[in-house]
Amino acid sequence: MNAHRDWGRLLSNIPLPEQNLAGIAVGVVLQRLMPLRLGGPHFLVRTIGAASLATGSAIVSWALLAARNTGLSRPDALLTAGPYAHSRNPMYVGWALAHLGIGLLRDDAWTVAALPVASVAVHRGVLGEEEILAASFPVEFSQYRLSVPRYVLRLRRAWRAGLPRHPRR
Repeated sequence: MNAHRDWGRLLSNIPLPEQNLAGIAVGVVLQRLMPLRLGGPHFLVRTIGAASLATGSAIVSWALLAARNTGLSRPDALLTAGPYAHSRNPMYVGWALAHLGIGLLRDDAWTVAALPVASVAVHRGVLGEEEILAASFPVEFSQYRLSVPRYVLRLRRAWRAGLPRHPRR
């Protein structure tokens, strides 16, 4: 019985961003009505698409496993480990990569073009989620917000973190 509840919590944590799903669906419909290909080397486009879809799926899975003991709709703790140590919203990053990957794999310019629109809509939702987290975990979220980027690793900071430290002369 306990295992059933754990699976229910795990499955309830999978965010299905309607914005990305709608963008993919609209892209597929438009592609059928007015085909618009991406162009470029077909093998390269499909390879990048497969890599994007695989990476996005892996990130969503990793984030889901990291959140397995917390209900994301009403968290009782702030997630800061696993992928949440690198992005405050790894599942949304994963879904965006999956969205891109689907468009590239299908050689579907409409689906790829829908990604920025879907991303703006997702971002609006994220801002609301962050307000809730800030109210629920004021001190922890304030510190977390300062140390972890909203979506992707800050490359400049990561690059600097990898540089050896030399004393100033």
